[in-house]
Amino acid sequence: MTPIPSVSRRKHYRPVPGEPSEPTSTLVLTSPRNHYVDIRVFNEPQTCPTPDPITFDGRLQWAFAGIKASVQEDGRTISTWHHWVDSLTENPASDSGEMIELEDGDILEKGETRDDETGLVQKYEELWEEVPLGTIGEGSGRVCVVLRTEEETGRVREGMVMRIGGVVQGVLRDGMGVTVERWEWVYGERNGRFERTVRFGEGRVPCDELLTSGLMREGEMVDCGGRWKVVEFAGGW
Repeated sequence: MTPIPSVSRRKHYRPVPGEPSEPTSTLVLTSPRNHYVDIRVFNEPQTCPTPDPITFDGRLQWAFAGIKASVQEDGRTISTWHHWVDSLTENPASDSGEMIELEDGDILEKGETRDDETGLVQKYEELWEEVPLGTIGEGSGRVCVVLRTEEETGRVREGMVMRIGGVVQGVLRDGMGVTVERWEWVYGERNGRFERTVRFGEGRVPCDELLTSGLMREGEMVDCGGRWKVVEFAGGW
């Protein structure tokens, strides 16, 4: 079976022990070859957690992108997200979790994370739902496109942008700091259009270039405040 892209929406986050809640709008785009872009935005502005934060906007919780790998261990599915670019650090690593498919089709992720306040490792659960691809911009075109930019001569630079149908997300870390965007297809009275629903930072990411990405092909280069390469293209799903 040919892999197809996926759009996952988080339904809740639960520290263990603790009660589940969802303080963010979190979407993860995953391509057929397992590139991903994960953007998490607070529903309400947050108070600055430190006197002198390096990067703090009040709405952006976390944004990162890279490639995902999954393996079977003793009948369990373990997924690892390798971070190529991360809004929280210049030295991204990876994180892993057990993925459990529930009877209703939702995915329960179980893992461990380090608490920002205490520094202690804490267990967590995240509940995810797959967004039906036919509901995200039917009129916007059924394409999946992934662009990546890497370190250039004399410039520290890493970023990824992905479009799946009617959703586009991008994360960039460069000399301008961290830049994050999300575009979504919305329906008007007569037809639909793309609207930018998330924007942080001062850099340029080629999200709007992907809004008309029907002519893009793998290996093609795109200029947008730097050189971006089309590393994956899939259509017709």
